[in-house]
Amino acid sequence: MPTATTRSRLPADERRDQLLDAAAEILVEHGAAALSMERLAVEAGVSKALPYKHFDNSNAVLVALYRRETQALGRAAWRALEAAGPGDDLIRTSIHAYFEEMGRRAAVLGALTAPGSTVAAVADPGTAGVPFVIEVFTHFHGLDRDRAKVVAGVAQGALVGGVTTWLAGHATRDEVERDLVAVFTTLLAPAAAR
Repeated sequence: MPTATTRSRLPADERRDQLLDAAAEILVEHGAAALSMERLAVEAGVSKALPYKHFDNSNAVLVALYRRETQALGRAAWRALEAAGPGDDLIRTSIHAYFEEMGRRAAVLGALTAPGSTVAAVADPGTAGVPFVIEVFTHFHGLDRDRAKVVAGVAQGALVGGVTTWLAGHATRDEVERDLVAVFTTLLAPAAAR
C-alpha cells in the first residue's frame, strides 16, 4: 500500500511541464543564472537525475520554457479566432487574446528575454513565429501566401514592440491594443484600400 510520501509516476509530458513550471519559478524569482539542473530538481521535488531525462542542461530547459510560453500565445490567438462570430473584428479579437495570454506569461517571458539573454535566438533561430503569423493571415484573413509573407514579419515586430511598450509602462494595454489594431488593419487591407 502506498504511503503518504510515495510519489506517483507522472506521464512524461506532465513531468516535463512540472519541471518547466519549477524552472519558471526559479527564473522569475532569481534570474536565469540561478537555474541549474540540481536546483531545478530541488524546486520540483524530484531526484537529481530526473531533469536530465527530459533536458540536456539548464540552457535546454530555458529554450523549452521559451518555446512553451510563446506557443501558448499563438494558441490563445488561434482559439479566439476560431471562436469568433461572423460579425466579430478578427484583428481586435486576436490581438486582445494575445494580450490576455501575455498578461499571464509576462513575468516568465520578460525574464527569458531580459537584456543580454540569448534564449530567444537559440529557441527560435528560424523565427518560427513568422510562419505561424503567415498561417493566421492566410487562414483567417484570406491573404494569399505571398502577401502574408510580406506582412508577417512587420506584424510580428509590431506585436513585440507593442508588448515591450506596455510592459515598460510607456502606454496602457488598451492604448497599445488600439494602436496595434490600427497597424494590423492597415497591413491586412486590400492593396486598393492602402
